[in-house]
Amino acid sequence: MSYAETVKFLVAMIIMMNPLGSLSIFLQLTNRYSPSHQRQTAIQCGLSITIIMVITIWLGSQLLDLLGITIASFRFAGGIILLLTGLSMLQSKESPMSHTPQDDAAAKERTSIAIVPLALPIIIGPGSISTLIIQTSDYPNMIYKAWLSLLCIVLAIGMFYLLYFGSMIGKFVGESVIKLITRIMGMIIMAIAVGMLSNGLVGLIPALR
Repeated sequence: MSYAETVKFLVAMIIMMNPLGSLSIFLQLTNRYSPSHQRQTAIQCGLSITIIMVITIWLGSQLLDLLGITIASFRFAGGIILLLTGLSMLQSKESPMSHTPQDDAAAKERTSIAIVPLALPIIIGPGSISTLIIQTSDYPNMIYKAWLSLLCIVLAIGMFYLLYFGSMIGKFVGESVIKLITRIMGMIIMAIAVGMLSNGLVGLIPALR
């Protein structure tokens, strides 16, 4: 896994996790929490994100094999998911694949929202999971999986700090800035999606090579 591929992976995961958008949702769902409860939720969410990503890295490909799903078909489906997610981000809308208003209403009734819906599916949604599984299928070596796990732990730590200090960050970052950055991320993720779609299509139809 080259330096350029590592950077591409990190950029794709950061965009899919949508830090500022996720922070906005986090603040909305925890606006009635005390500061200590809010920080505790951030800690639980950070741990949950780490566990979900590491499990996906080590067991995701095996699950596809068990279900008889080829990586080419999964890559094509993942490209569609990323394309739809990027389109929603380009319009500054939260993708319905990540969560819906009904999910937010249900979340307010839960005693703990750190795992569901925050960690899964708001921060680690279908797009992130697809990216992880495809990356590990391209690099099935255990050393690469360990390297990807380390990168994901770094991403989870960064997300944790963002949520932990969310109240302070939210005071400096306005809604307009979040929407602007979300649109830019949407364009980038759509470009990545087109590459995934083309590679998946070639894998499904070798004659296109």
